Amino acid sequence: MARLTIVEARIASFFVEGVILGFYLVTFYHTLVSLFYNGSRLKRWSEVNHAMAIVAIVMFINTTLASATGFVIVWRAFVIAPPGTATQSFSQITYWAIVLKSATLLTQTTIGDAMLIYRCWVVYSRSWRVIAFSIILWLGGFVCEICLVYYEITAKSNVLVSASNLHPFGTAFWASTVALNVITTALLVWPIWRVARHHDEFAYHTSSSQRNDTMKHVMQVIIESGAIYTTMAFLVFVTYTTKSNSLYITSSAEVGIAGIAFNLIIIRTAKVTRNRVIVSGVPGSLPLHIMSPRETAVPDDKTHNSEQTDDTTMNTQESRESYQNS
Repeated sequence: MARLTIVEARIASFFVEGVILGFYLVTFYHTLVSLFYNGSRLKRWSEVNHAMAIVAIVMFINTTLASATGFVIVWRAFVIAPPGTATQSFSQITYWAIVLKSATLLTQTTIGDAMLIYRCWVVYSRSWRVIAFSIILWLGGFVCEICLVYYEITAKSNVLVSASNLHPFGTAFWASTVALNVITTALLVWPIWRVARHHDEFAYHTSSSQRNDTMKHVMQVIIESGAIYTTMAFLVFVTYTTKSNSLYITSSAEVGIAGIAFNLIIIRTAKVTRNRVIVSGVPGSLPLHIMSPRETAVPDDKTHNSEQTDDTTMNTQESRESYQNS
């Protein structure tokens, strides 16, 4: 089978990037609805999770910028450059649009990883010890990101992105990203799974059954979104380490996938929260999540089941404390 050429890879990546951008824009719209609308009215400014809103907007700008630079790169190669020089045009990695596109890819991945760590930090009641190793991986990837952008800017000749001076940093960056996502996602799922199992054993046919279903759904959301993002990052890692031109396709897809994975967690946890309010009348919140940080605690149920709900909440808190001390 013939090796994929850089021209073919760039054309394919531009198409894939456009398709994923369409899906991303749909999720971004629903993310804004989840962040700023509570189902019946616009949220007050104090009710909005400002950090999540800022990150969602930054990722939107980054995704849009990546698509715009992709268009500029293709336009330059086939319209502006002399006929027959498309390969040379694509290989000039010092060109501003190519450098900017690489920067948007690395930045989007770094932001996605940082938000995954943040969510883990919140779930573990802001325990720095739990996320210490994830932070080390993130910092290592951030250093590699700076080195990659620097070497692209200062390259003295036309080289591909898999050139020898870039390859070690790129490999380290994507390896750290994959490892970070696997480890941090597992850390996120573990306490939720433990609490859900605890409720399965001790909370039959009670009001806590609904909360248990909620936690199981949250766990499913984390696993599915994490799987999408981690799989894409792994594909970029494989294509990078093998120096395949398919890297242009996988890396272009990664920018949008990172944004989609981030948005899906917000959208689906918002849906779970609204369903809890509709069914039980309790405005519960989720730690992953779309509300402001001060709303992370589960409030007491003021209905006739308040005593039972309080016991469940206490069990949940005790379980979470045991995870932190383990």
